[in-house]
Amino acid sequence: DTQRGFKMISDEDFKFLLHESNGYKKALEIGTGTGKSSAALKLNCEVYSIDRNDIIEYNIDINRFICESKDYWNDYLHYDFDFVFIDGSIGIGDCEEILKRTKDSFKIIFHDYIPGEENKNTNKGYYNMKAFKETALLDYAMQEKLGGSHCAMLTLKKDK
Repeated sequence: DTQRGFKMISDEDFKFLLHESNGYKKALEIGTGTGKSSAALKLNCEVYSIDRNDIIEYNIDINRFICESKDYWNDYLHYDFDFVFIDGSIGIGDCEEILKRTKDSFKIIFHDYIPGEENKNTNKGYYNMKAFKETALLDYAMQEKLGGSHCAMLTLKKDK
């Protein structure tokens, strides 16, 4: 599904997010898009969502920040996230901030994870997860799992 040039989260991805966020309290989302993933997270968590665009279509009560992630990191001091959903492109600075603001144990799901696809924009989930794993490698034990139609998840536990 594509809407206004954005890939929408599939029903399988929605169900995966809903299942995996169960039991978690505070979610950080980078890339709100239409808000379909925010709606799944909102059923289990307090949601903080960052997006540079304001195209949300779902009427849900979440903490929305319409800005670049670097501006969010500079302007807001929200911490203790135990669940993270990435549906935008992130860099090393984002990875470092996520690690600073999450609990010692947390889950992170990367959307648009398409094994074998080499285009960085199409397969942003793969490249986002690769950067994140490299950033967290020294301090965290990680378990990897695929789910939904286009998601990869890491469960992390601080081991240092």
